[in-house]
Amino acid sequence: MKKLLLILLSITLVFSLVGCGSNEAQEADSSKDSNEKVEKISKEDLDQLYADPDKFKGKEVELYAKIFVPVERDGDATYIQAFGDPVNSDKNTIIAIKDPKIDLKEGDIIRVIGKVKGSFDGENAFGGSITAPTIIADSIEKTDYATAFAPAIKTVEVNEEKDQHGCKLKIDKVEIAEDETRVYVKLNNGTDNKIDFYSFNTLIIQGDKQYEAEENYETGYPEPQSEISPGVSTEGIIRFPKIDLEGKQAKIVSEVYSDNYNINMEPFTFEITWD
Repeated sequence: MKKLLLILLSITLVFSLVGCGSNEAQEADSSKDSNEKVEKISKEDLDQLYADPDKFKGKEVELYAKIFVPVERDGDATYIQAFGDPVNSDKNTIIAIKDPKIDLKEGDIIRVIGKVKGSFDGENAFGGSITAPTIIADSIEKTDYATAFAPAIKTVEVNEEKDQHGCKLKIDKVEIAEDETRVYVKLNNGTDNKIDFYSFNTLIIQGDKQYEAEENYETGYPEPQSEISPGVSTEGIIRFPKIDLEGKQAKIVSEVYSDNYNINMEPFTFEITWD
């Protein structure tokens, strides 16, 4: 915590210097070309930002991160430690914004736009050694895991519903991202009995390959409920490994079970295709 306090004091000093700039500096700034723009770090260079933050000092950056420790505040600003790669607990990032009341908390996924102050060498919240970029943020907004870390390369609009004995299963859409596939499902139990619908009983079959549902607790995706009472609906996202985008087609198979063993529920099967 002592290391973090030093970070906060350092960043606070930056804010105070910015807020108390001299008239001479303001006049000098006004004489600059009004069309001059701050150089922006490209997405391709973001990995280099974490390798050598000082190389990018003063440049504008846009990045996504997940806050992994409690947010700290003082009377002037809010201070954040976040991972640019939350799955691997990597790309530690120190962020400050001159807004002590901004609505942020541990666990939030954020989009940050700001300028690189430089590097910080020290300890993270867990006592490990880090070299992290320090960002003075102009804006921070909340977002979600898919937008930040797994944007869809291809979205397949399915909008198909199938009904067995009053149990209706619908696939809304399928999103194929760089490292995962997301299946958006909705189940309505219109029967008189409890229905069991477990994500691990859903498969994607593509050619001679079978993909099983997998969890990633960092995503925060809403999951469909597993046990659905009569008259109840549930919806959510079932996450899979990335399927072959060039395959152009796949089959989604879901096994659903009724507490009434006299009802024979066949697997729900959906054929999907895309260009």
